[in-house]
Amino acid sequence: MSAPLAAPPPPAGYRLLRPSHADIETVTELKRAVEMARQGESDVTIDELIDEWALPRVSMTEDLWIVETTSGDVVGYGFVWQEAPPGAFVAEQTVHPDHRGRGLSRLLLRLAEMRAKQSAGPRPTDQPIDLGVWAHEGDAGRIALFERHGYQHVRTFLRLDLDLAEPPAAPNWPAGIAARGFRRHRDEAAVHAAMDEAFRDHWRPEVMSLEEWLEFRFKRPDLDLRLWWVAWAGDEVAGAALAMETPLGGYIADLAVRRSWRGRGLGRALLLQAFAELRRRGQARAYLGVDSDNPTGAMNLYTALGMRPVHGAQQVFEKDLTAG
Repeated sequence: MSAPLAAPPPPAGYRLLRPSHADIETVTELKRAVEMARQGESDVTIDELIDEWALPRVSMTEDLWIVETTSGDVVGYGFVWQEAPPGAFVAEQTVHPDHRGRGLSRLLLRLAEMRAKQSAGPRPTDQPIDLGVWAHEGDAGRIALFERHGYQHVRTFLRLDLDLAEPPAAPNWPAGIAARGFRRHRDEAAVHAAMDEAFRDHWRPEVMSLEEWLEFRFKRPDLDLRLWWVAWAGDEVAGAALAMETPLGGYIADLAVRRSWRGRGLGRALLLQAFAELRRRGQARAYLGVDSDNPTGAMNLYTALGMRPVHGAQQVFEKDLTAG
């Protein structure tokens, strides 16, 4: 690890450091401990953290922090990412349950704010620097922290689960669609362009160039491209779905349908294809995260397929850092 950071100072009994790749297992265990305490299970893995640290525009020496006790136990983790340059950021503050209420979340929030303003650079007040943060709906302390510091609730995200005990219906592909597995070194540009278009309608869409997407997407060690399906309309990609296996089941990481193909059953077919393969592999459930106000009708699709919310909602808060 590097030397302790200069400012702002941590509470007495703690020190603030930058993580290195040697800390990845320790940070993973911290994140797992937080989820286990909250909901009794966790799907956090080292591969997921590798994925997070590989995001474009993430600097190990500028955008990540860990908090240690003086005895060397890692009890806090902070992260900020420039999600959509130049002015949209997201930040995480993870603190071990045994060390809540001591100012560590506030410290990590302040660090994220400082770093976001630094990354965005000077901006007029009519060009905001938006920092997004989140808290579980049952975490009254975290929600109160955000509200005290000027954050406003803007969104609610749900985790939806589907029991795979029974085989899903066979996918019914729309006319003109040919579905096949992703072909490495052939399909990247077309799939990236389709997903970029599809996700523009989402709230705070991530922004990645093709080069950034290639560097990020294919670095994750557990990425199994046999769980990625691409729907082709002639030579164009109409939609795609990416799933992965986790300790909790099959996770639908991405489902994208281009605007011109919505309303024809393509998203449903892609999901049913993924559900069937995950069940064939022995997964007991499939799950995904969704914005409850998603304008594409995603919630209606998921609930129509039998997916149901579990473990409460994640509340998303936002603050314009140019407003003081």
